[in-house]
Amino acid sequence: MSRGHKAERRAAMIVIGMLNSKGGVGKTTLTAACAVQAATTNAVCVVDLDSQGSYSDWYARRGSPDNPALLTGEDRASEAVEAVGLTSPYEYVFLDGPPGSLIVTEDAVRSSTLVVIPVRASGLDLMASQDCISLCQEAGTPCLVVINGKTQHDGKLVEQARQVLAAWKVPVAETVIAHRVQYVNAIATGKTGPEKDRKAAEEIEALWREIKAAARKAAKARASA
Repeated sequence: MSRGHKAERRAAMIVIGMLNSKGGVGKTTLTAACAVQAATTNAVCVVDLDSQGSYSDWYARRGSPDNPALLTGEDRASEAVEAVGLTSPYEYVFLDGPPGSLIVTEDAVRSSTLVVIPVRASGLDLMASQDCISLCQEAGTPCLVVINGKTQHDGKLVEQARQVLAAWKVPVAETVIAHRVQYVNAIATGKTGPEKDRKAAEEIEALWREIKAAARKAAKARASA
């Protein structure tokens, strides 16, 4: 394959960073669910940037499938995206980011077409997400916040979170992911919540439609810039 064709293939990939420097917000769980959903119609690869290797463990329990595929062993998202672009013609690449490391997160932000930022509906979580939001704004990378783990008592907190994020001029997904034990139990067996629960499936299908639309819009804007 010529160098030009390789560059075209890399440019055609849409890279979705599932990022938040705060831990415990459900990045890996959402990465797995969205990647499996995307893989029903597209060629997908996931890059595990977390040294804990939670996604890699899940992938092994799933039986190491070809779609979504997995790339490990790269310390930087930029190098990983380059490596993926030189192998197979993946349409979507997910970056499963680590907690805590702003250096890794910043590189992942700059390597992404779109950054998805999972948050819990609490003031502390919103404040903790500001680092990632700021990195996106500084890099000029579009982001989409996803409210994750909503309980039946969180209605007011979700609305307050939407108001705060609107004041920050940060896009928020219409789809809210509920707290469901199926998400946690499924991960332990190499499955995803949607594969175990109909309501979870409806949530992730709706969320993926939003993410895909936002990512395609971002890719189009980048191509015309």
